[in-house]
Amino acid sequence: MKRLRLFLANIGHRGSYRLVSPPLGLLYIAAYVRSRMDVDILIVDQRAEDCSHESLIARAKAFAPDVIGITCFTSHAHLLDPLTRAFRAAAPDATIVLGGPHVSAVGRMVLEECPADIAVAGEGELPLEAVLQARRDGEGLEGVPGLIRRDRAGAIMVNPGETPTIANLDDLPFPAYDLIDARRYWKLWSQTPLPPPRKFLAMFTSRGCPYKCIYCHKVFGKRFRGHSAQRIVAEIEHYQRAFGIDEVEIFDDIFNFNKHRVLEFCEMVRQKDIRIKIAFPNSLRSDLLTEDVIDALHRAGMYISAFALETGSPRVQQYIGKRLNIDRYLQAVEWTARRRIFTYGFMMLGFPTETIEEVRQTLDTACRSHLHAALFYRVVPYPHTDLWRLMEKNHPEKIAAIQFADTDYTYRPTINCSDIPEETLAAEIRRGVTRFYGNPLRLLRIARDYPKRHCLPLYLPRVLFHLKPRRPGAQPIPGA
Repeated sequence: MKRLRLFLANIGHRGSYRLVSPPLGLLYIAAYVRSRMDVDILIVDQRAEDCSHESLIARAKAFAPDVIGITCFTSHAHLLDPLTRAFRAAAPDATIVLGGPHVSAVGRMVLEECPADIAVAGEGELPLEAVLQARRDGEGLEGVPGLIRRDRAGAIMVNPGETPTIANLDDLPFPAYDLIDARRYWKLWSQTPLPPPRKFLAMFTSRGCPYKCIYCHKVFGKRFRGHSAQRIVAEIEHYQRAFGIDEVEIFDDIFNFNKHRVLEFCEMVRQKDIRIKIAFPNSLRSDLLTEDVIDALHRAGMYISAFALETGSPRVQQYIGKRLNIDRYLQAVEWTARRRIFTYGFMMLGFPTETIEEVRQTLDTACRSHLHAALFYRVVPYPHTDLWRLMEKNHPEKIAAIQFADTDYTYRPTINCSDIPEETLAAEIRRGVTRFYGNPLRLLRIARDYPKRHCLPLYLPRVLFHLKPRRPGAQPIPGA
């Protein structure tokens, strides 16, 4: 029987948004399907390589794939139609499958906007295995729950049921880093605010989050599923042997949901004397952290971590569904910063119903915290989140004005989801940011605790950028 050929692409150019992480979704899918069947796989990360569309299509054509899988963020969804048509011309007999965050957000709409054959919303391992088996055996796809597909007449169908997920994550093989140039990412800025070079790889140690934040997608569902501590340690050891890394970035939705798992992992790292640095770009829920957990993570290698506050208003915390305990947030940040772990916070400003007094609460909370640094974002609704539906109902004109093409969540698009006058909101944010970074003690702590002090000249422009007024459509600084 002929071996299937699977071409996987993460599409989009880096452009002004220069933060790039390994395409973990594609790496998990590739590792899983090759463990289940005979298949040749080629992965191209267009964002990391920053290659042209012509080069991407040429590589697909030369590979002669049976199935083409494409993933992207919403910011690059405008490329799906022209690239899908180009892939179709280059490999007319291939089955084209779309997946990833954007498809999980918009569902069947994605097939209405481009001529792909199939779309997978949610986790991709089991659905793509079914697609490959159907292609190999000449069977239909009617029995794959949740699959979005075209029938023989071209009509878009959504199969009954939910997209199947992996119940026991330890059953998954390690992500297929051997199929990409993993070292390429060492030379690029990643989600962690440290300049390259860094000998790191990215990891998921869990999937799913039980919280119900209105601005968040539900790619992995609302049920927490975690790798065992043993599996996490084994994966790190594998990466150290295979690639010589000295750092991992953990990208979970909520790494510390299960305290026992965290403590068991940290103890195994200590017992095995594993020397590894651990960065958490977005993975810790701060009000679940206790001092013993922070101590354990510090001993295991945690040296930098993000702490997402979003809002300092208890009312808005309830409104947005995060329901973070703000006092516990501040305590966790203080415990962490006192261990000279570099801490940086995420603030979201301009929620629907938010008042100027509540904006000040957020800025005051950031300023009285022990955070080393903070990023002050405007609230941006993304398609098919609860926040998007809320804005669509109450402010359709603001939703209509959003242009996601070639933008990023960090700086653009900039809108005002609140009813606060734009000039008032912008002025208040400027004053708060100036007060945050104008604290001499904070600047001294940045200089003392920044993990790569010799690279501070590369990091400080990121800090200074936040002192400037933010305009809709403003571009980030180079390297940010």
